[in-house]
Amino acid sequence: MSRRPPSPDVQTTSDRQQLEIDRLRGRLAEMEETLLAIRSGDVDAIVVQGLSGPQVYTLSNADRPYRTIIERMQEGAASLTPDGTILYANQRFAAFLGLALSHIVGQRFERFIVADDQSSFKRILANVGEVDDKGELSLRAADGTTVPVFLQATGLPEEGQRIVSCIITDLRWQKARIRELADANALLVAAIEDKGRAESMLHHAQKMEAVGQLTTGIAHDFNNLLSVISGNLELFHGRTDDAWLKSRLDAALGAVERGARLTGHLLAFSRRQHLRPSPCSINALLRDFEPLLHSSVGDEISLVFALGAEQALCLVDPDGLQATILNLVANAKDAMPDGGGLTISTMEAERDQTDDGLDRVADRRYLAIVITDTGHGMSPEIRERAFEPFFTTKAVGKGTGLGLSLVYGFMRQSGGHVTIDSVAGSGTSVQLYLPLTDAAVAAPKPEAVTPDRPSTPRTAKILVVEDDASVRELVLEVLEGFGYDTIAAENGPVALDLLNSGIVVDLVLSDIRMPDGISGFQLAREIRRRLPRLPIILTSGMTGNAGTADDAMSDFPILRKPYRCEDLSRAIEAALDAAAIA
Repeated sequence: MSRRPPSPDVQTTSDRQQLEIDRLRGRLAEMEETLLAIRSGDVDAIVVQGLSGPQVYTLSNADRPYRTIIERMQEGAASLTPDGTILYANQRFAAFLGLALSHIVGQRFERFIVADDQSSFKRILANVGEVDDKGELSLRAADGTTVPVFLQATGLPEEGQRIVSCIITDLRWQKARIRELADANALLVAAIEDKGRAESMLHHAQKMEAVGQLTTGIAHDFNNLLSVISGNLELFHGRTDDAWLKSRLDAALGAVERGARLTGHLLAFSRRQHLRPSPCSINALLRDFEPLLHSSVGDEISLVFALGAEQALCLVDPDGLQATILNLVANAKDAMPDGGGLTISTMEAERDQTDDGLDRVADRRYLAIVITDTGHGMSPEIRERAFEPFFTTKAVGKGTGLGLSLVYGFMRQSGGHVTIDSVAGSGTSVQLYLPLTDAAVAAPKPEAVTPDRPSTPRTAKILVVEDDASVRELVLEVLEGFGYDTIAAENGPVALDLLNSGIVVDLVLSDIRMPDGISGFQLAREIRRRLPRLPIILTSGMTGNAGTADDAMSDFPILRKPYRCEDLSRAIEAALDAAAIA
């Protein structure tokens, strides 16, 4: 059976299909050749006819958006071979190193890492894709500076070998901010510590000032009581011939004297003692004092003097300073019962070395007297309370607890201050700081010639101004016993009213501390203004300035309470004699 030839329509369709297949195969082959040419670099571009017209695609166009992002980002970027050779780097990374890209690409990355961090880089490179594929490193720039960076590595698959992509973040700004914050934090901590120390100093100063004011009032009232006790004991003593009774009265008077010394210590702490400062060489004072100090410490303690600042002079009461140093030496001796070493040294000190936060005086210079022992030292708790009156670590009956408080009061009243450095078991160092002066050492004054006193008390009328009724009555009785006429006033205004009334008196005996707004000093000045030739004697249970200027202290004689009857008699006779000669 013969085959029928295909119809013309069928043949035409088959031919068309074959032609389309051949065309597509040709285009596919062309595309494969083109892609092969692009990969091999034989062609630069492909032109594709699209709906909107011909489009040109090149290899650089294909990755241009990504290259633009990488070049403009703030982090550095680099592509490395697995052994660390740099295949690509962006401009930011080149800026880190201060080099041109031509000096970076093709180099080993570790060449630009400081020696101490190269092992860390090798660890990161070996752990790409793991937890340890990042870390901090320091790059070495062309100018020799180091650039701290954070490097994170990522592996990229590639035909033939693996590519390592690295992102490098500059840490200089972050490190600088951390340093700034650390410095600011350190300043803040220091400021807080300074504030704490200042508050502690202020609290301590306020406490000491409050205690000083309290002790001043107690000492004043206690001296008034001692005056009454002492005066009455003396009156009894003068009116009995009983030997046993006289011995008991003498013992009681001795107790009054000890009480007076105790109140004197309290007033020294509260800066109410009467000082007579004068320019003096501290080194010369210590040398004159040296034999007494050697005898005070005994043979078991080695006493060494290391005196500097030979030309330095201080304005200070020399007797008070000697008593202060002797007090401290006695304390040092007690701290070394088995012997040891004691050093007394002097040197100049600047304000910032001595400023205790209480008296901030600009450009003030000090002389430091440092007394150092090798004794048992103090704990911080004891050192903190060392200057408080009546605080003592000694056994009962071995100390009053007023020694260091007396030192504190004397130094503060002298315009200086005292500090203690001590560690339990390692000795103690006490530093006395006295302001230096440029004044010359005053020549000793000739002794005043005391005129002959009459054999019998002269007749005189005395105005007694005293607010304490017990003291006032006792003084009137004692003066009348001496043969004087007396008139009394309980305060300053009453005394001025009496004088204004025309009453004539030969002498005024007035207490200093009185109520009603007029002190003894104010009363004395007003009387001096009205009656300049009238002699005035002031008495006080406080041995200090009592709130008045220093020049007033030299204008009027002051009799300290409690005083003996004979002291009162001598003071009155001297004042009347001086008035008679003037």
